[in-house]
Amino acid sequence: MSIFISTMMYVIIMLRLTLLKSKWFIEIDLSEYAWVKTLGLGLVFIGFMIGVFALIEMKNSWRVGIKYDQETKLITTGIYSISRNPYFLSYNILFLGYILIFPSRIIIVLYVLLVVIFHKMILEEEEYLQSVHKINYLEYKRKVNRYLTINLK
Repeated sequence: MSIFISTMMYVIIMLRLTLLKSKWFIEIDLSEYAWVKTLGLGLVFIGFMIGVFALIEMKNSWRVGIKYDQETKLITTGIYSISRNPYFLSYNILFLGYILIFPSRIIIVLYVLLVVIFHKMILEEEEYLQSVHKINYLEYKRKVNRYLTINLK
């Protein structure tokens, strides 16, 4: 379902960029707030970079979904030292940026659905990782937040 919704969001954004006008997407007019689009572009860039760093750090442990018959290494370094789910975080930030660039009611609804679905996927993955990595995962979970850990020392 997450793949379907995120693909729908990309298709809508591509159609908006190429063929269709804002009225087709029930966009909210924020044209007097140019800084909103600039913030959106910044968030798209940040989300993209977080995703790249997450993929690089995962190396051979990368997979889509949970494969119960495949045990993978617990990654706790790099970007995974500040977020237990940087790839999901990257998508959340990326799509929030798209919403600021194209503030469409349709994309907002799809975004909320996607965030809820991602969160459920994360909770399922956490159960799996705890069952496989036991105390190592519990220690990691204690040190690093689900989405973002900020240490202001």
